[in-house]
Amino acid sequence: RDTEDKEKLKDHVIDVKTRDELSRLAETVNEMTRGLVAAAAANKDLVLGKDTQKMFTPLEQDPVTSRKLTTAREVSSGAEFFGYYEGAKGVSGDYFDYRKLDERHYAIIECDVAGKGVPASLIMVEVATIFIDYFRNWHLASEGIHLERLVYRINDLVEERGFKGRFAALLVVIFDSATGDCYFCNAGYKFVHFFDSRQGRMVEITLPNAPAAGVFPSSIISLQSGFKQVRQRLSAGDCLLLFTDGVEEAKRHFRDPGFNLVTCEEPGLKTGEVHETHPVGSDNEEFGSPRIHAIFDAVMTLGRFELRKYHNALPDERLSFDFSSCEGTVEEAVLGMVSAERLFRIYPDPQAGPEDRVMVDRKIADFLRGHFVQYSLYFREPVPHPSLPEYVYFSHLKEDEQYDDLTILAVRKR
Repeated sequence: RDTEDKEKLKDHVIDVKTRDELSRLAETVNEMTRGLVAAAAANKDLVLGKDTQKMFTPLEQDPVTSRKLTTAREVSSGAEFFGYYEGAKGVSGDYFDYRKLDERHYAIIECDVAGKGVPASLIMVEVATIFIDYFRNWHLASEGIHLERLVYRINDLVEERGFKGRFAALLVVIFDSATGDCYFCNAGYKFVHFFDSRQGRMVEITLPNAPAAGVFPSSIISLQSGFKQVRQRLSAGDCLLLFTDGVEEAKRHFRDPGFNLVTCEEPGLKTGEVHETHPVGSDNEEFGSPRIHAIFDAVMTLGRFELRKYHNALPDERLSFDFSSCEGTVEEAVLGMVSAERLFRIYPDPQAGPEDRVMVDRKIADFLRGHFVQYSLYFREPVPHPSLPEYVYFSHLKEDEQYDDLTILAVRKR
């Protein structure tokens, strides 16, 4: 139980000479041990695959191991970038990137390939390769801004591979940091989220309808609405927020005061009718874009945010964030989103013991310590991670599973 790396148990064998119940018990435990060792080896392969996948993103690197971490950051005279990536189990198809093209233009992509596992990760790598190659020798004077050409190329690649049920929802952007002009072209990525600094709030813009890449041949798409390029201008202080559905669709389960799973039975509403964040009869709620907007607004305006959980085992639980000491940067806004999403899934079951632990990125733990008002009530028992110093465990806590990758990129016009 206490061996962190189960591969170290490969030579651990219980040797019982007798042929009785103890012998059979020993062999059962030996079989379990061999299974744990095999599972640990397979998990390391998944972690290696995830590390390889992260090499295509602009995430910062550990100065000692060169391993990619969870955040990406760049600040120039006209723009401020901050990205966050926390993978779920195994490899997947989530991906973001931004690349400086010249003194004022940046190319940006946010992509989410349907499904998980190796097929999704292979498509993601091919999409990343096309994106990088397309902009390798890009010049505004000779190339112009024609993002639909890139999206058609990606569509051709994914569609020709013939992966059943596999497609890529993506958005590509060229951002002019001098003027604030953003040129968008999307494939199945319908909404773009902006923080309007003059209004002091998030706004949502609907992009032209376009199928996800890989669903139809380009010849059919071009005969219909096609992939279209549109423009939106950011003023100084405005922010562009891109994220995949792993953030918006993060889930927590409903629990009664005994921390048993329950379904929503809201008085006065019938099964299937909407109760705030979820339909009546469901056993969970999603994090949702309204919470994302409220957190971003609160950070950028140096305000407060109250995280409410419906059908909570602790009905009087208060989860308060105070952002008055922030500076209103996109880094703080993204870390605020991720911190609230983690807290959304964590629950302090009184039966949780020292073996019940949640693993938290130290950047998120530090942000929670600085801005989560009830931090000392929830995160009392830190435990260092034995092999990944950028993470820390907190014991006596439980959490609902992270089903999908958290992939977020925010861009601010300075």
